[in-house]
Amino acid sequence: MDRDERSAAPPPSQSSSSPPTSSRPRPRSEPSPSQSPPSSAAESAADPSAPARPQPEYRSRLRERVGEQTLPILLGITALALVLRVVRLGERVAHWDEGRVAFDTIRYAETGIWEYRPIVHGPFLPHVNDVVFSALGPTDFAMRLVVAVVGGLLPLAPWLFREHLRDLEVVAVGAFLAFNPILLYYSRFMRNDVLVATFMLFSLGTFVRFADTKRVRYLYAGFALAALGFTTKENAIVFVLCWLGAGALVLDTALFRPHARRPTRAYLRDQYDHVRERTRDLDLGRVLGYYAGHLVFAVALGALILIYFYAPRTGGTGVGFERLASRPDLFPAVADQAFADFWEGITDWGDKSADDEGYDSVIDRLQDYVGRFGRALAAYAPALSVFAVAGIVGERYLADRPRSIVLFFGYWGLVSVPGYALGMDIWATWALVHALVPLAFPAGVALAWVLERGLESIDDVRDGRRSRSADAVLSVAIAAILLVSMLAIAGGTAFDPGNTRESGEDHIVQYAQPNQDVRETLADVESVVEATDDPVLYFAEEYAIDNESAAYRPPVADRWTENEDGHRERLEDNGNWYRRLPLPWYMERAGAERLSAHDEDELDELLRTESPAVVITHEEHDGVNNEELVDRRAGEYVKVVHEMRSPGDETVFYVRTDALEALDSDSDSDSPS
Repeated sequence: MDRDERSAAPPPSQSSSSPPTSSRPRPRSEPSPSQSPPSSAAESAADPSAPARPQPEYRSRLRERVGEQTLPILLGITALALVLRVVRLGERVAHWDEGRVAFDTIRYAETGIWEYRPIVHGPFLPHVNDVVFSALGPTDFAMRLVVAVVGGLLPLAPWLFREHLRDLEVVAVGAFLAFNPILLYYSRFMRNDVLVATFMLFSLGTFVRFADTKRVRYLYAGFALAALGFTTKENAIVFVLCWLGAGALVLDTALFRPHARRPTRAYLRDQYDHVRERTRDLDLGRVLGYYAGHLVFAVALGALILIYFYAPRTGGTGVGFERLASRPDLFPAVADQAFADFWEGITDWGDKSADDEGYDSVIDRLQDYVGRFGRALAAYAPALSVFAVAGIVGERYLADRPRSIVLFFGYWGLVSVPGYALGMDIWATWALVHALVPLAFPAGVALAWVLERGLESIDDVRDGRRSRSADAVLSVAIAAILLVSMLAIAGGTAFDPGNTRESGEDHIVQYAQPNQDVRETLADVESVVEATDDPVLYFAEEYAIDNESAAYRPPVADRWTENEDGHRERLEDNGNWYRRLPLPWYMERAGAERLSAHDEDELDELLRTESPAVVITHEEHDGVNNEELVDRRAGEYVKVVHEMRSPGDETVFYVRTDALEALDSDSDSDSPS
């Protein structure tokens, strides 16, 4: 039985675990190259007056070979995608966002205390990376590994839609998802955008497979994957809203039939008769009860996943998830707190999205961000963008029978561009991940059309039909240019750790990415701290905080009290800790003690009494040249200056000379003579 027959076959009706069904196998006819297949077999059967679809007189032998090897080819693309995401994964210095979440994960591992905070997005990464760090150690490679693996599996998602896409289209969509430079770059970045996009796409795919096959395992997988999506980032709710909106547009497209041979009323009547025919011999009560029961359990599975990730960890006291083993009676309280935190994240993300700070109106922000999106797409996703537009236009206006699934992805992707322009609180190209994933599907449809023409032309040339040699050359040239352009852009972004944001607001590298030349200095700092066990001193108002122990349990926060007049009074100002990022991640894994000096007197005292291994300060703050102040006192230190984010934001490192010399001496003695 081939794939088409298997997908149409009913689930076993004799088993007690399956409902009765009277479905018959419905083989899917192969569409001609110039036509798109119907969106479903039901649609084709519902319009008996429609002419029979012509069968192709000639089919490319090369295309047949691709069709026979669709899954192996897709697995090969996925394997290459995984390799591209893992090679040199730990080479780039941590971005500020990466450093914050990685620091929180180390503290969670040390204390056993964790609580959800919307500002760092979902709880998935802290919990999963806690396990990864325990196995591999806290490194830049380890912190990005989960995102790289999940992002590397993204090209497999089109396989779930194989009943609605032709074989070559499945392969082409997988290629776009594997090699697009933006998707590749942020698959090598410890953020949640690729995670939520991947989980939600696979969730949608399993729901489609459930509709295709009626097998309940896809129902469970769909809810489990959707729940995982909601544990990664709060904008998972936007995916659901996009699905509903795209579905409504697809339905409108199907029902709006002003030039159709049969009007909408007749079309709906045909659909109704078709459903009645298929369900005539079914025990509807038993069938509905069967699926309703599984739906309840699938929803419960998703809820348990949310509880596991969102529930607080309290270090063995209070209402914490880890106490459920000994105190199962706490489950209602733990679940209640988990769902309260989950909903807080959804509402907090919506509130930030509605903030128009820095703009006169929401329209001004929309115009600015959409323009930036367009420039970023032109620079980093030109091939996918052009083919996506071609695929949407071709499917909507040129195909004999537009396929609902292609239009669905097209509408979803198009609305995501202005949608995320409205929903972002800061500008960054990582938001384009959420538009590029759905747009890869119509882009793959258009690319497959080009490849099909090329494969058929190549067969013609090999058989002596020279008239189509120009088509073959053109198709091969287009495919080659596409591949080379994607790999060239990817090579200049994802694999170049020195690719920092030197100019332009639409750069793929977000402004909080440190310059790569700080890597060697960070290695020296960590080695010196580990060798001497002496502290790291942060100097001046840009980096100094009032209480270094405030970082013991994130979030690092100010401490307030209420004075006699009833007004809040700040006792500790610790907000500058966040300006240090990503340095706390590197200092914490080195086990460094941290000190702060706010002014020259404190600096003199700590240099004299503590002999810090490293002094770190911002070059200049509020007109005060901090570098000059330290230079006068740090004669026994080696000075290095680095940009820790956008150009002009410079941080000065002073590493104690004797400690560096001791490291060099140890290195020389360990090297073979």
